[in-house]
Amino acid sequence: MVGPKPNRMCKSKSAIATSSPSPSMAAAAAASTPRHRRSPRTTATTSFPAASSYSTSSSTTVSSSAASLAALRDSLPELPLLFTFQDLAAATANFSSAHRLAPAAPSSSSNSFRCALRGHPAAVFRRPLRRDARDVAARLAVLGHCHHAAIARLLGAAASPDRTTLFLAYELVPDASPLSVLLRNPKNPSFTPLATWHSRLQLAADVCDALYYVHLQADTVHNRLSASSVLVCGDGPLPRAKIAHFGAADLAGELPVEHKDDDGGSKGSGSGSHRRTSSRGRRIEGTRGYMAPELVAGGPPSRRSDVFALGVVLLELVSGQEPVRYEIVNRGTGEYERTSLIDTAAAAVAEGGGEGMRRWVDRRLRDSFPVEAAESLTALALRCVSKDPLARPDMSLVAAKVSKLFLEAQEWAAKFNVPTDISISIAPR
Repeated sequence: MVGPKPNRMCKSKSAIATSSPSPSMAAAAAASTPRHRRSPRTTATTSFPAASSYSTSSSTTVSSSAASLAALRDSLPELPLLFTFQDLAAATANFSSAHRLAPAAPSSSSNSFRCALRGHPAAVFRRPLRRDARDVAARLAVLGHCHHAAIARLLGAAASPDRTTLFLAYELVPDASPLSVLLRNPKNPSFTPLATWHSRLQLAADVCDALYYVHLQADTVHNRLSASSVLVCGDGPLPRAKIAHFGAADLAGELPVEHKDDDGGSKGSGSGSHRRTSSRGRRIEGTRGYMAPELVAGGPPSRRSDVFALGVVLLELVSGQEPVRYEIVNRGTGEYERTSLIDTAAAAVAEGGGEGMRRWVDRRLRDSFPVEAAESLTALALRCVSKDPLARPDMSLVAAKVSKLFLEAQEWAAKFNVPTDISISIAPR
């Protein structure tokens, strides 16, 4: 499925719709929705008097108005719904193993389920809820206005009856595979469908554009970015990427009340207590290899920690390697050697002359890539993974540079038109 151009951004103007929410969450949703943004469904039930107040001669006019209103309602984009726990339990057969999203991975599949919600194929994830459940409706109303072609759509959310768990429903992207699987298939490590430089730059541009939208348009922090949360889909000449778990950290209450702006100063949330929950007592959330040093030290998630995770993903796209590798060097003593992707990338760039890059870049690209562009993308990614958060670029700069590299990759591919089954040796590997 080839989506719209990644630079296309839009916001829906309709308000949140609810489906039999709990009284407390429904009250929060009503309080957070301005009157001038009431949905057509609400207007339809409150703007017209009872049918008995109309004369017979006006029934045609009423029917016509209702039909027009229904047509308007159907033309508007659907926003995330405030589901009830019973809605999701029924859709997943009480979260049975038959509905697990990834049966082959029991360690992670217990938190993800596939089902159908209101006619939409959906993936349901559960997260610990660390904020007042009544605030979820307010945040869902805000995040529901955020739509982007490179972000898996948020369909809705529900809290568990004891208010300790949050269930998030997203679109189930058809025929999508995690980037981590496409880069590193344990059953066939010598093969990847991402065998061209052009295809890798397309994915890099999509991911950067999506994260730019999360930071600058949605005004939140992702805190879930990794090669496993980048979904690769599409049946055209180039694959496209969608980032999953948009809004999960925000809705679950993993973000601090205030976040840092680009100058390192404190920036207000903009919507009072509904914007963030306190990070006091917060457990460290993240995936090994993608967590910025300040997160490992117990600091709160931020835009800059998102940029760190993005830098790791960019390095993976260039090299095909996993962020951290552990190799046993002495089975008797259990001694192992740790190899960091960040360290090997820095060594390749430091070597200069392009030779180090040719050895470091994914061999499955068969030397069919512009070495200078690979070096530029790697250098940008290394800036993103700087130990000092203030040394990392913001997403406006990263997205612009990657977009430029993608356009150059298009020109390079058109100029050389290298068949994917032919290897051109530029230098010894």
